[in-house]
Formats: sequence, C-alpha cells, structure tokens
Amino acid sequence: MAKTALVISGGGSKGAFAVGALSYIHEHVRPIDQFDIYCGTSTGSLIVPLAAIGELELLKQIYTTTRQTDVLNMGGILNLLSQVSLHDASPLKHLLEINLTSARFDKLKASARQVFLATVCLQNERLTYFSIQPAASADAYDVVQMQTVTDLQRAMLASSCQPVFMQPIEWRPGANPVRQFVDGGIRELTPFQAAIDQGAETIIAITNNPAHTPEDNEPIKKAMGMLERTIDLFSEDVGSNDYRLATFCEQTNVYLNVIRAKLISQGVSPSIVDLAFAQGSSPVANTPVKQIVSIRPDVKLTEGGPGGLTFDPALMQQMFQKGIAAAKTVFTQTPVENVIA
Repeated sequence: MAKTALVISGGGSKGAFAVGALSYIHEHVRPIDQFDIYCGTSTGSLIVPLAAIGELELLKQIYTTTRQTDVLNMGGILNLLSQVSLHDASPLKHLLEINLTSARFDKLKASARQVFLATVCLQNERLTYFSIQPAASADAYDVVQMQTVTDLQRAMLASSCQPVFMQPIEWRPGANPVRQFVDGGIRELTPFQAAIDQGAETIIAITNNPAHTPEDNEPIKKAMGMLERTIDLFSEDVGSNDYRLATFCEQTNVYLNVIRAKLISQGVSPSIVDLAFAQGSSPVANTPVKQIVSIRPDVKLTEGGPGGLTFDPALMQQMFQKGIAAAKTVFTQTPVENVIA
C-alpha cells in the first residue's frame, strides 16, 4: 500500500502557520493522525508527535496562546561571554514536560506511526533523526531510537534549540563520548530525507518560510537587522537544497513511470521493461516518491520576528489563519483525490 508522509519545517513561532494548515488538512483532506510517516524539524518537531496521535486541539491551543515567557528566559548580550547561549530554553522544556506525557508517548509508540525529529550533533556534525520506531542510519544521517517519554521530550527540545540563541541539549548527560544536539534546521529545514527513504509516495510538506526572500533595498544599519537578514538567507539556502533533492526524486520517478507506460503501450512485455529498468544503478532506487504537495507562505511571516523567536498570541493567531488560507489555496488547485490515494 502506498505510504503517505507529513513533513513540517522549522520556524519557531511561525509553526502557527503550520498548525493552521494542519487544521485545514484535517477537515478537508485527511485526518492528521492517518499519515504513515511524520517528519519535523525545530518547531516542526514539536508539532508532528502530537499530530501523529490526532491532538489538533492541543496544537491549536499551544500555537495561538503561548507567550514569550512560556518558551524562553530572555537573556542579554553579556550571556554570550559567560554562558553557552543568549537565552535560556528552560520554560520550553517545562512546556514539553507538561504536554508530552507518558500516556501520549505510549499512544504514539502503540500507533506504529514512523516519527522522525531532525537534529544536528555538535560533536560529529551529523544530521541525526530521533525516531519512535526502529530505522536504519544512512550515509547522510544517523538515526537514534527514542525509548522513553524523557527521550521524546529531550529530542523535541534539542531539535528546537537554535544554536547561540538557545542551549544545546546533551542526549545522555555524563556519557562518554559527549553528544550535544541542536536545531536540525542547520542541516535540514524541511526534513524530506527520512520520509523519502522510508518509502513515502505522497508527501505533504508544510514549510513556514516563503520560497524566496524578497529584495530589501534599504541599507542595513543595525546589528539585529544584519542578523535577521542573515537568518533569512541561511534558511532560504538550506530550504532550497531540501526541496531540490526531494523534487529531483519526485520528477525522476514520474518521468520513469511515463517511459515505462509508453513502452508497454507499444507492445513491449512488462517483464522485459522491468528487467531493463532493473539494469544499472538508479539514482532514485528505493525512493518511490511521486508527488510532493508544498504548502508555504507567499511572503515572509514577519509576525514571528527574527528566527521565529517572537511569541505573541495575537500575532500567532494571524499566522494560524494564514496557514489555513495557504492550505485552502493549494488544495483548491490540487484535487484531493490526486493527493491522497
């Protein structure tokens, strides 16, 4: 049976856009707990475990009512001289402990849904997915299975902690060698790789940033403006690479299927076609993805602030509504029956 995947990017408070899109998907496309594979980076990693067990109302509450103090203890620039990060993410840790309970972890594990949370290890620089179900590592990434609710909470926190702004998370405190993990968006903003490698044929991807950062012809005169612009450019570059690989696999599979159908329609035996296609090394072997449906804002979500670190309920509600509108536009243009078989 063809597998489906839900993939959600990073973006901090801009995750409100993703939750808005999810609310539309749940009502008009497919229940959000009925995908086979769930992949998230940063704020996406906070969303997908709850989406996989159908906790849409809880997600709406979190992403429309959370305040700055619920996520970060804001620090000053002097913290960079004596601490590991500018801000302290202890409030976010507490928020996760409240909402990601043992009962929810057990339900997630029992669901048999494949859930992957993207992080980056500071010591070996590897993209690392933390997964609910067993999965193999690959040349491009490592996979670590989560065994307990504490593992899940720690992995979600690690995936969300932007380096410099928030502290890295030590996976097993005191272990040797030490392993500290940070925001997976350094390597993969929209985490397609695990979904493709796990055999997804249809992927719905929600990316909380536009495809291109618009021109800004005003001079940058302050350090914060420089930082914000740099984050935009970095995110666009990483995100473009994510989509480039995923789209290559999608387009190649579609092309090969057209060629296969054409040969068979011309009288070539299906067995001979299969034998011919089996020759050589296919660049998309074992990656059956045939359709990627992308939902993203047309313009930058300025409500989220630099790095998505502004948590204001009124502004998050605006981004939530933008997510609903974006999903509606996409699925109006792409008939539902062609999205989810």
